[in-house]
Amino acid sequence: MKFIFTRFQWTAVAFICLTVVGCIGGQSAPTQFYMLDPVTLETTSPPPAAGKTPVHIALDPVEVPAYLNRPQIVTHLDRAEYQLDEFNRWMEPLGDTLTRVIAENLSEMLATDGIDILSLSRPVETQYTVTVQILRMDGKLGQRMVLVARWSLFNLSDNALLLTRRSVFTETVSDTTYQGFLQAQNQMIESLSRAIADGIRPIVLQGVGS
Repeated sequence: MKFIFTRFQWTAVAFICLTVVGCIGGQSAPTQFYMLDPVTLETTSPPPAAGKTPVHIALDPVEVPAYLNRPQIVTHLDRAEYQLDEFNRWMEPLGDTLTRVIAENLSEMLATDGIDILSLSRPVETQYTVTVQILRMDGKLGQRMVLVARWSLFNLSDNALLLTRRSVFTETVSDTTYQGFLQAQNQMIESLSRAIADGIRPIVLQGVGS
């Protein structure tokens, strides 16, 4: 005996199959959201000396390459292959996070020198500006991460370029979790912030003394 299925019957069979598969597979994992963190007070210098007039430096919005400028966290799989994780995402645009975190890091690292870092809004007049361009920031879960950045210091009075450098940092990811992945990124951003602080400090302080 032959069985002839109508379109309605085929639709019903397909719906039942999908329902069974869904029940077997269960619910998908919830999406996790992450943010980078600035350095903690324990790793920075003591408060600035009283009576110091601060030097105001503006930090321009950090430039992020297009392949990183997306909600999903990007991991490097092999050679030219990358992965966008739909269930592990940034809490805010990565460029905004990096601008805020680097500004906070620099503020802590340069506070005792009387150097004040301002980002985005500039309520007071600034004498210098720092630009940061992220060229690469990726790696493999449980393996190595790489950060490549170019940063510069400009004198706003005549827009003169005072310093420009390319910095490269690597960190080993402690485990295969995204928490370990972000911990390595935090460490690299702290290293970048220290390199910027060490680079601009003598130039800015020399300008104040001249």
